[in-house]
Amino acid sequence: MLAACAATPPDAPAPASSAAVAIPLRNAGFESAPRAGDRCPEGWSCTMHADPDSFRFVLDGSAAAEGARSLCIERVTHEPWAVASQSVPAEALRGRRLRFSIAVKGERITGPGAGPWVLVNGSAGMLLHEERLASRGSTWERQAIEFTVPAQAIGLELGATLQGPGRVCIDDARLEPT
Repeated sequence: MLAACAATPPDAPAPASSAAVAIPLRNAGFESAPRAGDRCPEGWSCTMHADPDSFRFVLDGSAAAEGARSLCIERVTHEPWAVASQSVPAEALRGRRLRFSIAVKGERITGPGAGPWVLVNGSAGMLLHEERLASRGSTWERQAIEFTVPAQAIGLELGATLQGPGRVCIDDARLEPT
């Protein structure tokens, strides 16, 4: 076996991995800017409780986890929460165990916290809602939610939430089979 490894040229392609392939997300690294009139980067939806001006959504190029930019969410009034998310069709994912993860970096978070957010919808309404909230330091940290897609699922909403005061930056979203 050692001889076979030693005989492989260094520029030969690596053998195919048996690991499952990630499920592509649109603009997962927040590199594409918002379309004209949108507050959120292309492929993402930015929503918040009640007042549409209660949170600011900004692409930040000063310190991304990966690539050139991250998306930062900052509370500017007293509304309780905001979410940046995207929709993924669920039919082909039914019954599969998945991990949604995102790089998270917080500043001045004093409320419930910030982190990844998953919502699974079926024809009769919400089937699953998960979030991982924690106060964050000033360094990037990958946070994840693992879940099984219910057989009745028609769509996934994946993203990050900020609940309470502060600012959270998110980057490098991934949806992967476990």
